[in-house]
Amino acid sequence: MSDNIVRTELSRHNWGSLRVMGGEADRIPESILTLVSSETEDDVLAAYWELENYVVVQGQLFEASQHVVPVLLAALAGEISQVARKAVLELLFQLVSGESDAEEVERGNSDLGSICRQNAREGIWTFYRELCSGHYDLARDILEMIDQDRDRFTHFVDAYPHGKRKKQRGRIG
Repeated sequence: MSDNIVRTELSRHNWGSLRVMGGEADRIPESILTLVSSETEDDVLAAYWELENYVVVQGQLFEASQHVVPVLLAALAGEISQVARKAVLELLFQLVSGESDAEEVERGNSDLGSICRQNAREGIWTFYRELCSGHYDLARDILEMIDQDRDRFTHFVDAYPHGKRKKQRGRIG
């Protein structure tokens, strides 16, 4: 089911007309589909690195980033492997903590970071679900960037402290 939701969200955009580092975003849909359907860490990492360093490079966002956020939220709404879920959350963190690349600013796209954070807010309860019962650290880091209700954020972090979450491994390598 999530595959259909992701495909439908992907189909909303002409990816070949959007920019990423080094060119056009025409390969982004295939990379996202591979990422969210992967079951093994090796497959997930290969797909992850087809997105990281193209859509976002060391915190610098490119035009396609604003459209990737809703697609990744659609993926989190469905059933994907835990290793894929973790990679999607890591990529979302990179997107919501980024800012427009200098080339994008020159093109008039100086607000890509704000747009990515606003788009991520549409799935705020997905991140709270992860905070409460999933990938706590990644969810907390994303929520710290996007939740404008600081009282809610603090309340949930206090209610689900570090010790109550599932044991997790480190970030994407």
